[in-house]
Amino acid sequence: MLERQMTIVQAERLPLQDHCGIIAAFSLGGDITFTHNIVKGLQALQTRGYDGAGLCTLSVSGETHSVKGEGSVSDVFSPELIAREVDRRAKLWVGQVRYGTKGGFIAENVQPFSVNHESQDEFFVAHNGQFSANQNDLSTKFSDTYIFAKELEKSVGQTWEERIVDTVRTKKGAFSLIIGTKDALYLIRDARGIRPLVYGQVMGENNTPIILAASETKALTEMGASEFSEVMPGTIIKFTNKKEPEIIKLEEANVEQASCIFENVYLGEGGSKSLNPREYSEAIDKASTILTTRQRAGEILAREAPLTKNDVDLAIGIPGTGIAGGEAYARICGIPYSQAITDKDKQDKRTFMSAQVDSILEKVLKHFNFNGRMLRGKRVVLIDDSIVRGNVTLGLVRLLKENYGVQEVHLRILSPPIDKICFLGINTRKQDELIAARNNGDVQKIQEEVGANSLAYLSGRGLIEAITGDSLTKGFCMGCMAGFKYPIDEFGKPTN
Repeated sequence: MLERQMTIVQAERLPLQDHCGIIAAFSLGGDITFTHNIVKGLQALQTRGYDGAGLCTLSVSGETHSVKGEGSVSDVFSPELIAREVDRRAKLWVGQVRYGTKGGFIAENVQPFSVNHESQDEFFVAHNGQFSANQNDLSTKFSDTYIFAKELEKSVGQTWEERIVDTVRTKKGAFSLIIGTKDALYLIRDARGIRPLVYGQVMGENNTPIILAASETKALTEMGASEFSEVMPGTIIKFTNKKEPEIIKLEEANVEQASCIFENVYLGEGGSKSLNPREYSEAIDKASTILTTRQRAGEILAREAPLTKNDVDLAIGIPGTGIAGGEAYARICGIPYSQAITDKDKQDKRTFMSAQVDSILEKVLKHFNFNGRMLRGKRVVLIDDSIVRGNVTLGLVRLLKENYGVQEVHLRILSPPIDKICFLGINTRKQDELIAARNNGDVQKIQEEVGANSLAYLSGRGLIEAITGDSLTKGFCMGCMAGFKYPIDEFGKPTN
């Protein structure tokens, strides 16, 4: 088994994390070279998972090749490995970065999975999300994707289309799937569209069309695409050498669309298109970026919970997903803005978590740089994307006051309180670890627990407005947030 590559800090950060990021390329002609491009796409998805990274390829002749390992993309795909692999030719490429919400943190769960069907036809599987569990699956060390691949391995049917449709129709939950075979690429999204899946096209060598797919449009952009389409909820899209894809609808009656709203708050790269309900596939091209969404969230939060120069001296956005909203909040409120807190790890755009509150100050110091000259004696407002467990927020407030002589610390949060765990593919740990749940959603009690001088959250309607421009837009899953319910019930109670 491969040794784990994650550092202690990597293991402790990321209180919320998507199940993974998935990616694929499929040549509509012969074999191509594409390693460099698809690794760039994987790097764009890095913040979706640090547990492992992998890439499987399949050539026209049926030759397969796999590179997988535990750790980040740069851990697995070193410059030396890329140099060795850059000339490898293949027709199909499937990749993934993983953060496991289900199954053990073991090398066997690193995707994509390369499996031989009982007919001896080989296929690749990569999955983003979380299938709803049955009781027989809860104790297994293997991931839900591994279990799905084993089911597909034994599926009946003369064609891959029959096998895939029959297997997927038995599944409930949040899933975006990429399944690749020698002759086709299948892109699949659950009926509610909880997790994202997008695709585009570039022209490769000898003007060969290449279909690209990924969890976010930023990955497509890194691979060369400039126009995007979205796999619509409840749809299988099948690409072959034919010019036009085949669209297969998964039948499920009376289904409410439920795009995960937290993708826009925390998970997605700023340059990616926002995830929100859409009526047709190409509408994603007209959608705002996640960066714009975060800026709008800051503007709306300034309207809902303003501070002035009389209240604070300085506004600071917490690296990295709090910066855009923080700058917008300060601009609307007319407060000076300074990036007096910066991230020491430039490649890591997420904050971290620690289970040990008594050591949080030391861990905050290791993670962030602080401009003491700018901070000392000031009244500051910190703008962050969310407060989940509250440990990082508590550590920051204490550190600013005790070590840097900050007089007051006010908090403004770019999303509603997170008071329920997620069982749809985002790891929010346990219910009693969520600070909003511990305090029954009482903002005043949360403020007192973290030691802030004031605290305000963006409203749910404000968040919807930031994403779509219309606060009444329906079709989001906001079940983890205070005041909202999960729009689905077939999962039963969360298992963690």
